[in-house]
Amino acid sequence: MTFRLKTLSAALLLSATGIAAAPLAAQDAAALNELDAQLPGDLVNNPSRIDWQSYGADLEASAIVDESIPGGGAARRFEIKRAAEFIYTAGTNVPLTKPVNRGETITIGFYARTISADTDDGRGIVRVRFQQNAEPFPGFGEETITIGSEWEWYEVTAEAEQKLRKKDGIVAIQFGRTRQTIEIGQAIIVSGSSTIASEGPVTVAAARIEVPELEMPDGLAETGTLINNPGQARWKFGGSAGSYANRDEPEIWMMKATRFEVAEPGTNLTDLYATIPIEQPISKGDNLTIAIAAKTIATSAADGKAVAASRIQGTAPPFESFASNRFKVSDKWQMIKIKTQAPRDYTAGGSELQVYFGGTEQQVDLGPVYIFKTAE
Repeated sequence: MTFRLKTLSAALLLSATGIAAAPLAAQDAAALNELDAQLPGDLVNNPSRIDWQSYGADLEASAIVDESIPGGGAARRFEIKRAAEFIYTAGTNVPLTKPVNRGETITIGFYARTISADTDDGRGIVRVRFQQNAEPFPGFGEETITIGSEWEWYEVTAEAEQKLRKKDGIVAIQFGRTRQTIEIGQAIIVSGSSTIASEGPVTVAAARIEVPELEMPDGLAETGTLINNPGQARWKFGGSAGSYANRDEPEIWMMKATRFEVAEPGTNLTDLYATIPIEQPISKGDNLTIAIAAKTIATSAADGKAVAASRIQGTAPPFESFASNRFKVSDKWQMIKIKTQAPRDYTAGGSELQVYFGGTEQQVDLGPVYIFKTAE
């Protein structure tokens, strides 16, 4: 059995101005519906997308478009440069587009191959886990598979032990415990079936996707040396003052945003937040520039501007902080710039930026965040 998805339009490509093209067109949605009709069970992801969130301090991820790649001609390459103690320290998250209810069967299938791996047999090692992409990251159906050197089709299935919601349900593919380079093609996820391709190869023909790992706004291009990943792949979100939800945002660089909502006043500003890891070392006296893309969606403030705050802090006791700032956010996408100087040395991964949204009734979208070392 061969499943074919018609060619999608440039919904995922960036225009020459750096702003995303139009959202998924009606004909593209029809193509996904056509694929869904051919599959066993119900399609619960968008197989044409490979701009998955990826994370790991020693990980390099890149998009590959090549007609020789089975399943549709596109894949992501993951190079894990240094093995960690735990497999979950590096990975990629394939998002769901529909909820999966508790008790339903869920199955993911994808083509993959290993370029190189520090294992006895040269096969790559990945773990697949169905989970919620929010603290405390509950999940189920963990299965470790080994990946050969030739393109092969792999499937993992499980019975859902909890409901996976559309807003934060994912299939996590983890691979941080092995120094390796692997490639994973376009993925298909279905509910209600324990298999996808029992009768033959799967083809999601058409996704010719080139998603940049880094999109730099023109005004930041010459700022300095970037010391973090401005995308949201490794960020953490939390707090008790309200809710947060990751979403596609075609009007901002890298097309991703997180919406923070505080429904009741009287909370603390720091009770709803995003944590952005700083992946490079910082030395005492280093000049830093922080650039935060944000937009107010709604607020109870008379001037129509939401209030947010930020600070850099250590990741180990005593968690000392510096560069505390409070700022207002316009109802149009804006880039808030903050300049500061490091008071002491920090190792790679030894510091992080936190951005806060609690304190008052408001909704704020947070886009990419850039942290630079600068000459002055």
